[in-house]
Amino acid sequence: MDKVYLKIQLKLLDKYYPYTCKRSEEENIRKAAVILTEKFLAYSSHYTSLEKDELLTLIGFHFALKVLNDENKRDKLPILNKIENLNKELEKYTKNS
Repeated sequence: MDKVYLKIQLKLLDKYYPYTCKRSEEENIRKAAVILTEKFLAYSSHYTSLEKDELLTLIGFHFALKVLNDENKRDKLPILNKIENLNKELEKYTKNS
């Protein structure tokens, strides 16, 4: 277990925030901050009439939808694996018949 915590200055958009994290999570945390900034810049160039809070709302929706889509994929994976195994068994059976 990673019990080493770091206090970092995390840059989100154009502001720095104090943030405490596990050393093992620091890289992903910083990558997430970069992704947020990149997404914000992309949305702000596309939706030029929206305010900062409206852009962040859209970005939050984008990431919530991504989480749901990823969960749906994970939920279907055991079923797809079972279908694949049944297909293999059926192929063996038909070859032996």
